[in-house]
Amino acid sequence: MTTETNESAETTETAPIDVQHVTCGLVPLMQTHLGGTEPEIDTVSFKVRQGIQTELWNSFGTGSEWRLLEITSDLFFDLATFVRVEQSELDPLGLMDF
Repeated sequence: MTTETNESAETTETAPIDVQHVTCGLVPLMQTHLGGTEPEIDTVSFKVRQGIQTELWNSFGTGSEWRLLEITSDLFFDLATFVRVEQSELDPLGLMDF
């Protein structure tokens, strides 16, 4: 896994993880990658097959230490970007965001 530093945003992110070929078990695979990410990494992106944006938004709800920030369309794939969020003891499910 390569690590790149984005100087302007003061965050560290990895190169996108290519999971376009995965059709079954995509969400658990993405959760495994996110769970195994080093603490200094703030942003993780995944290359996913096109046309599953709604499924991804529905699969990654609240209450995690990672939040699905955006899904952008590219030429042959979509790019799902996650950012690390701090867990609140008063609101562990993140319901106050809604």
